[in-house]
Amino acid sequence: MRIIISLALTLMLYCTSTGQTDKTVLKSLTDHADSTSSIRNSLMYLSDVYGPRLMGTPQYYEAVLWAEKELKAWGIDKVELQSFDNNQVGWSIEDFSIQISEPTFSPLHAYPLAFSKSTDGVEEGEPVLIRNFQEIYDLEGQLENKVVLVKGYYRPVSNVGNKMSVRLDDNTLTKAAANPDPNDVIIGYHSRRSSVDVFGMRARTKKRRAEFFAFCEKQGVVAVIEPSNFPYGILHADGNRTVPSFNEADDLKPLASFVLSNEHFGRIIRLMELGITPKIKLNLATKFYREPKYNVNLIAEIEGTDPALKNELVIIGAHLDSWHAGTGAVDNASNCAVMMEALRLIKQTGLKPKRTIRLILWGGEEQVFAGSRNYVSENVGNFENGKIKSENEKISAYLNLDNGAGMIRGIYLNGNEKIASYFSEYLWPFEKSRTLTLQNANQTDHELFDYFNVPAFQFIQDPLDYMSAIHHTNMDVFEYVPLKDQKYNAKLIAYLSYKIAQQEYQLPRKKFNSPIPSKTGNATFQLAGYHDAQKVYLVGDFNNWNMFGTPLYKTEAGWECKIDLPKGRYFYKYIIDGYWEADPKTPQDELLKDGQGHGGLTSFIVE
Repeated sequence: MRIIISLALTLMLYCTSTGQTDKTVLKSLTDHADSTSSIRNSLMYLSDVYGPRLMGTPQYYEAVLWAEKELKAWGIDKVELQSFDNNQVGWSIEDFSIQISEPTFSPLHAYPLAFSKSTDGVEEGEPVLIRNFQEIYDLEGQLENKVVLVKGYYRPVSNVGNKMSVRLDDNTLTKAAANPDPNDVIIGYHSRRSSVDVFGMRARTKKRRAEFFAFCEKQGVVAVIEPSNFPYGILHADGNRTVPSFNEADDLKPLASFVLSNEHFGRIIRLMELGITPKIKLNLATKFYREPKYNVNLIAEIEGTDPALKNELVIIGAHLDSWHAGTGAVDNASNCAVMMEALRLIKQTGLKPKRTIRLILWGGEEQVFAGSRNYVSENVGNFENGKIKSENEKISAYLNLDNGAGMIRGIYLNGNEKIASYFSEYLWPFEKSRTLTLQNANQTDHELFDYFNVPAFQFIQDPLDYMSAIHHTNMDVFEYVPLKDQKYNAKLIAYLSYKIAQQEYQLPRKKFNSPIPSKTGNATFQLAGYHDAQKVYLVGDFNNWNMFGTPLYKTEAGWECKIDLPKGRYFYKYIIDGYWEADPKTPQDELLKDGQGHGGLTSFIVE
C-alpha cells in the first residue's frame, strides 16, 4: 500500500478535526518558541560544558544533573533519575600524544579509542601491517615493541566533487512516500534488522577481539591503530569498528588503541611500500570509572488532566550520551535540547494534555541501548521470553529524535500503514514536514519499543553533513547544529505530542507484530524441517513484509504459527536465521512475484 493521501483528503481531515483551538495552540507555541527559546543555552551546556558524555563518566552524570535542574526550574511536574546500572564502566582520556619519530618528526592526527588502557609512559615501536585479525597469530614471536596497524577497514578517501552537506529534495521525499516496502532504504541510513539479535552482536565481537588483544599484549605489542574512513582528517572514533567498547567491569581492558586519520594511515603504508620503516612514538593516560550513580536515564513528565486518560503515555525521547572525540553536540545534545524545549513549550503555554507527556533522555544508547533496554525490560516487555509488561498498553506513542541536527521532514512509519492518516492530520500545519513513508528506521532507542508493538517512530530529518562528517567523529561540535532547525523541530514535536495526547483513542498498532509466536487463528503456516534453525519468521503482504514481527514456534515436524486472516489471497515467504527463504513445499516453477519487488513467493488463500 502506498502512503499517498490526496491533498483534498488531507485538507478535509485537518479542517474538520482541528479548528480554531489548534490554530490557537500552534500560534502560542510559535510565539514562545520564537521569543523564549532555551535551545541555544541548553546546547552550549550539554556540549561545550559537559561534552563529551560517554556513558558512565562524570561528564555524562553532570549533564543529567544540569538537565534535571533546568526542567525543574521550568516547572515540569515530575523529574526523576532512573538507574540502568548493570556493571558498566565509564572511561576518559587524561593525556595522550602520538607521532612519527623516524625517519623525520611528524605529529600524527589521531585520537584514542574508548576503553583503552594507559601505556607505560612514552613508548616507541615500528609498525606492522595486518589485513585482518587472524593474521596476527602468524606473527607470533615477531611483535615485541611493534605498533599493529589493522588495514582491513582502510580505503584511500577522496571527497572531490562530493557534497558534504545536503537537504532532502522533493523528488527523494516523494519516492520515500510512494515506497510500498518498509524494508527498502530510500532515505535514512539503516536497513532492517532484528532488535534482539543486536544485543549479542557486540558480545560476540568483544569475545573475538579480547582474544586478539590478549595475544597482542602477551607478545609485547605497544599499540593498535585503525584507520578513519572519513576525508579531510576527520577522525571516526567509536566502538563499532575494529576496537569494540569493552565497557563492562569484567571486560578485558585493551592495550592502547587509536584511530588515525585516513591520510596519515595511508602515508605510513606508502612509506612501508618504499621499504622505509618508520617509528611511532606514543603516550596514553586514561581513567576508568565504576560509579553506579552515573548510569541513569532522566525522566520528566507533564501529567495528564483527563481522569480516564492521565495514566496513558505519550513518550518523547532522545539519547543524552555520546561518543568521545567531539562534544556530542549533533549526536545527540541537539535533539535532547529540542525535546527539553518541546516539554518547556507545552508547560509554559499552559496546555493541559489529557494524557501524560513523558520525556526520557536516555543513557548508553551508544552502548547497545543500555538505558532504553533497561527501561523497556522493566516496563514494556521481557526480551528473553517476549512477555508484555504493564506499561506497554498505556503507551499511545513513542517519538524519537536521533538522526542528526537537520530539520524534521516527516516520519518513518515502520510499516504501520494504519497510522498514516493521523500523522497526516497532525503534520499538516508543517508544510516542510509532511512526508510519511512506510520505511523502517532503526539503530536507535525507539526500535526497542517497536519490538513490543508500541507505536514507536523516528523522525525523517535533513541529513546535512551528519553521515559525511559528523557521526561519531571529532567534528561533532556546536558549530554544526543549525539552531533555526532546532527551534522548528521543538515546535513541531510539542504540537505533535500534544495532539496525540488529546486523541480520543490510542494510536493504532501494527497487526501481526509480536515477539511471541501466535498459536491461534484461522490460517496455519507450517515449515517442515530446519530443526537446527534458531529463529524463523513469517513475512508477507498481510503483515506489510515485517521481517521480524511474526515469529514461528518449534514443533516436532519443524516450525509453525497460526494467525487470523480475512478471506482473500495472500503472498508469503520465510526468514530463517536472517535469510529470506521460499516455502520449500512450493515447486520452483510455481513461485510467484507480487509486482512490488518481492519474488519467490507462495500464494495462500483464506476462504
